[in-house]
Amino acid sequence: MINFAILLTCLFSFSGFAQAQTFQSTNTRTHLLELYSSQGCSSCPPAERWVSKLINHPQLWQQFIPIVFHVDYWDYLGWKDPFSSKQFSMRQRNYHYQGAVSSVYTPGIILDGHEWRGWFRGKPMPDITSKAGILSATLNEGNLKVLYDSKVPLKLNVALLGFGIETNIQDGENAGRTFHEDFIVLNKQTIFSKNGMWNLPVQTTSHFKAQRYALVMWVNSAESLQPLQATGDWLEN
Repeated sequence: MINFAILLTCLFSFSGFAQAQTFQSTNTRTHLLELYSSQGCSSCPPAERWVSKLINHPQLWQQFIPIVFHVDYWDYLGWKDPFSSKQFSMRQRNYHYQGAVSSVYTPGIILDGHEWRGWFRGKPMPDITSKAGILSATLNEGNLKVLYDSKVPLKLNVALLGFGIETNIQDGENAGRTFHEDFIVLNKQTIFSKNGMWNLPVQTTSHFKAQRYALVMWVNSAESLQPLQATGDWLEN
């Protein structure tokens, strides 16, 4: 007698149907660590190497999420950073306009929406915990459904990160060097919602050659860039 349950399982396993991937934070706020960097800045490589060391941290994605925004205001030095974006430069400037950072510079580090200079003094990230809502999402064939319990309008930010990216720098302050970079923001989109629910198509691959990709997301109010909650994970092959 044919066991149809087993037969159906086998058919789905071998017919190429992709399984949905889920993302979910805890009810403690996941720290969002933003590094503003540039391949045209000679003082940025040490900060990027520090961020890269966080790849194997056991609390990555649950306790904290690092992301690296490449700004474009150093491109005039002779090297056009392929990952730089005016959008990312403006994000850093908006933090300054909101009073969250003292000035716009690289390497600049923003932790949970506030300037953090502890890295320059060799300090570890602050171990501060606070309660937050649970941010959950389901990714299915390039479509992302996100839920966050909120009674106020919020903005959802979704970013595709690239890892193991290698670039040979041919001009500018870092000419002749080869960069190996991780957590680079390759694509970012922001979507507004009045009810804490989102349904949107997302990019899960890039024309930039990366060894690995991850998808991260965070929510903030309509008035402030300060993240309320974040989640993310490696993208499954």
